[in-house]
Amino acid sequence: MIYCRDCGYKHSDRARACPKCGRVVFDADKSIIIYLVLLWLFGVFGAHRFYAGKVRTGLAILIMFLFGLLSFPILLAFAGAGADASAMLFMGLGIISFMSACIWVFVDFIVALCNIKHPEKIFAKK
Repeated sequence: MIYCRDCGYKHSDRARACPKCGRVVFDADKSIIIYLVLLWLFGVFGAHRFYAGKVRTGLAILIMFLFGLLSFPILLAFAGAGADASAMLFMGLGIISFMSACIWVFVDFIVALCNIKHPEKIFAKK
């Protein structure tokens, strides 16, 4: 049993939120500093999302980044040979995917900095 930080209501430690006030409970063992370091160093691989327990979005960032990264050698290979329309479409999707992953990580960084005093907003599973 734990006590809610907002209303003081005693409830199960397995509950996702306080039954009285609705405050979301999060894993207090996770550090916002480690989250920020993972975000800064390995954000494009989705490491910060895996650490926060958000595996699906971590995989989404990782797949988008790798797809975009692997499209760059294809771009260089076809650039000299005169690429057709389908190769250009594939390369364009790769570049968009790569840029989207980078923007997603940048937004995550801004959100983490804004919520540095409220880590429950970062680590809460929705």
